[in-house]
Amino acid sequence: MGHSTVTDIESALLSMADERHARQLLRFFKTGPGEYGEGDVFIGLRNPQIRMVVKEAWKETELADAATLVISPFHEVRLCGLLIMVEHYLRAMKWLDLGYMKEIFSTYTSMHPHINNWDLVDLSAIKIVGNHEWINYDTSLMDEWINPERHTMWQQRISMVSTWILTRHNRPEVCFNRAKVLLSSPHDLLHKAGGWMLRETWKKGYRTDLRNFLEENVKNMPGIMLSYACEQMSLDERHDWQSKRKTV
Repeated sequence: MGHSTVTDIESALLSMADERHARQLLRFFKTGPGEYGEGDVFIGLRNPQIRMVVKEAWKETELADAATLVISPFHEVRLCGLLIMVEHYLRAMKWLDLGYMKEIFSTYTSMHPHINNWDLVDLSAIKIVGNHEWINYDTSLMDEWINPERHTMWQQRISMVSTWILTRHNRPEVCFNRAKVLLSSPHDLLHKAGGWMLRETWKKGYRTDLRNFLEENVKNMPGIMLSYACEQMSLDERHDWQSKRKTV
């Protein structure tokens, strides 16, 4: 693609627009009035198409240009910008460029109003925020973002899914602490995120810790969170936890 400007990348993405698929994505990502993705705009791309553009463009794309993509009204353009930022972060990790890693993290977190659907969060937060928390041994910002009184649902989801990396580096307690905050959330997408990350603690061998968490919290857990958390357990154990929840 040569030197990749914002216009070049947007043009490459828009050239693959698919109106029929865009209509399907509007329904899939709940963009109707009152839904979590209300007002979002799609051009109808599939993730492999976006990743193809990222692969060709990211090395020549400045961080500032990636950030410009992230403020696009088009969902897929925002995702492209975020995935370019992920590539920059992973390369900075490889080179141990701590200053640039910090710059990317700061840019990413400052743009949270535009990281406003679950795929945008999940495909970027784990690698940027999760790695940043692990490498810097600093969970303070995300420990704030999990608080629903001062932060949006998407900030909370960024905080929750970022624990994926911490769990893999012997810090499962961060996952348990944040999941506990989400027990009282009204948002199904946060229940799913919490359950998903709890399931990861089981997969990484923290089975006693997860059982202890469930013993303490099962009666207050949303059903979908509990279902996700127990997914890797035996059928008998899953049924046992479900029955404890139903005795409320």
